[in-house]
Amino acid sequence: MKPNSRNPIGKAIEMLVWFVETDQPYVGVREIATALEMSPSNAHRILGQLAEVGFVAQETGSQRYGLGVEFFRVAQLGSRKLPIKQAALVAMRRLVDVCNETALLALYDRARHEMFFAASVESNHSLRYAVDLNKWIPTHTGASGLAILAFLSPPELEAFLADTRLEPVTSSSITNAEELEIELERVHLQGFALTRGQRIAGAVGLAAPIFDGSGQVVGDICLTIPETRFDQSRTGTLLEALQSCVSEINQKIAGPQARRQY
Repeated sequence: MKPNSRNPIGKAIEMLVWFVETDQPYVGVREIATALEMSPSNAHRILGQLAEVGFVAQETGSQRYGLGVEFFRVAQLGSRKLPIKQAALVAMRRLVDVCNETALLALYDRARHEMFFAASVESNHSLRYAVDLNKWIPTHTGASGLAILAFLSPPELEAFLADTRLEPVTSSSITNAEELEIELERVHLQGFALTRGQRIAGAVGLAAPIFDGSGQVVGDICLTIPETRFDQSRTGTLLEALQSCVSEINQKIAGPQARRQY
């Protein structure tokens, strides 16, 4: 049933439904206004209100809008049908079958400069780390965060550093901007992040990024391993399985021709 668009709430719901159903990831205000038969000024006002709560987000460097990560987070909590989660879970289960270590799906919100874990597949080891799902957490620390930040565009990373206090999560967290930038360059060049104890004391993290159809990083898959069980000689095997996992997810959500931008 079409939402009631004769009141502000109905118009906002109609706009969100239209964003979900359109094939375009980002659209301009006039295009939205025409599609929903409203004035550009009204469309812009509603977009502003939805952007304030993170349900829509403005494309970096343009006046175009798309759905925000907060919309997907709330939808995930309500329906457990977040598309990227469904695309990721099958590949994550295969990954855990191969390496028997816990796999996490992390998603990033460009407006908030924060991330959250949207899904997990646990290993069958008695010693393993559990994380809270759908809870906003800092992005500047841990493999799961670094594998996202390393693939932001330079303006996005600059905005992140200007807006984020690099407070420690553990004693191993990176809290210096210059040190963080050096580490992100290394992660970008090698295509993955490997950290020890940065987000969870005593845990090793190994993460690789996920990209959308426009080539922008949207999150990553991270393996979390107790340091007492981590064998450095297994890194190559773990990385091969992880990269196979993210490649499968990237093809599902972005298509076989997708290429990352940065």
